[in-house]
Amino acid sequence: MPRENLTDRRLKALKPAPKGKDRYEIQDSIVPGLFVRVTEAGKKSFVLLARFPTKDGQVRPIQYDEKGRQKPISPTRRLIGEYGAITLEDARRIAREWIAMLGRGADPVVQIAEVKAKELERQENTFKSAVEDYLAAVVIGKDPDKPLLRQGHEVARCLKLEFIEDRLDPRPGVAKRSGLGQRPITGVSKADIMRVIDDAMTRGAKTMAHNLLAYVRAFFNWAVDGERYGLEASPCDRINAKKVIGKKVKRKRVLTDDELAAFWEATEKMGYPYGPAYRMLLLTCLRLNEVAQMPRQELHMDKRLWSIPAARMKKDNDHHVPLSDLAFQTIESLHQFVGGPYVFTTTDGLKPVNGFSKAKEILDREMLAALKRKAKDSGKDPDQVTLQPFVNHDLRRTARTRLSGLGVSKVVAELIMAHTQKDLDAVYDQFAYLDERREALERWSMALRTIVQPPPDNVVSLTNRDRGLTNLSG
Repeated sequence: MPRENLTDRRLKALKPAPKGKDRYEIQDSIVPGLFVRVTEAGKKSFVLLARFPTKDGQVRPIQYDEKGRQKPISPTRRLIGEYGAITLEDARRIAREWIAMLGRGADPVVQIAEVKAKELERQENTFKSAVEDYLAAVVIGKDPDKPLLRQGHEVARCLKLEFIEDRLDPRPGVAKRSGLGQRPITGVSKADIMRVIDDAMTRGAKTMAHNLLAYVRAFFNWAVDGERYGLEASPCDRINAKKVIGKKVKRKRVLTDDELAAFWEATEKMGYPYGPAYRMLLLTCLRLNEVAQMPRQELHMDKRLWSIPAARMKKDNDHHVPLSDLAFQTIESLHQFVGGPYVFTTTDGLKPVNGFSKAKEILDREMLAALKRKAKDSGKDPDQVTLQPFVNHDLRRTARTRLSGLGVSKVVAELIMAHTQKDLDAVYDQFAYLDERREALERWSMALRTIVQPPPDNVVSLTNRDRGLTNLSG
């Protein structure tokens, strides 16, 4: 069998095997056992002649002849690849790798098949599918109405919205951030996680950034600890929350009377759906998602009551919100859609409204304009007026602070906020202090009305006169 120092030029010049001859082979003088095979049709392939393990993966046993002499184990040929699909350089490299595997007792063909299977499995184990497994096993469970974690729905929402799905950035000139949903879980890096965290920081949502890191860290720890998806390390391992985000500081921002008046004016200019949704945030002391995802079936307008199931709350019980006059009027003024159940929507009720990042920018802009107009009307320099930054959740804190200022007891105020208290755990029921909560929210509604629509100077506010309150700026 001829042996040559094969070259690409020589390979291209090789003629097809003569008619009637199935094929011929030429051995490479550089790598022992490497041959180029040429068929009658002119097809050229690289093969390796070596002693391969048997089909069952075991090395062939030693054989002996009738006189007890060891018989040589016949080598076999295995296809490396077709010339053109791979180069001569690639064929030599692969042949050397195969020879090394054979020296370790491994069948290269089997090992390559296993590597391909693992790669296919890796690609099928996307970040999205792994998160869905995690939510089903640890966070939500089989019954969405009874999540395994108290904040299960919030964890699920954050992982899906911030990490899995693409995010459209409302800021001019800022590109869309692609979600990690279809990325193999083993391909998610520290840099990918930090992009999500940095995005939250850029929006001014520092507390959210801390929460997002905690949620995704818990997910990756679950995957690594359970040796799932071939994941050996978490991309969150070397992310120090305090260093990259900063110390988690409890926010204290509350809106002043002037800011509340500007807020009310701004929400009027914004119109539906964001304007009334923002007003309901302030009037009910609830969270953004709880308001934005309100369906009509939760409203009992005849009783002036809004009943939110536990599945939508960060708690184990349904939450009932007495609707004050302002809250009732806000809801009553809205159009009822026929396409779906949602009150605040841009899809005829089919889906709840989203895009509050952009809406918040509009709110801030309109509030600042309102504050400047008020300053100008009172003879002050509007150019000196600024609006101190605040996040949506600060509206909830503002309402809670005002409730205390109105003399509402801590127990009632915390129930309005949907905070279950330890001293009430044993006797807590869904309608605890409902009358007191209704009175408190009505009191807050009246106080807010006085702030946003102040009476003439010669009229004394009934709220201030009766409650002895002259300043609600918090």
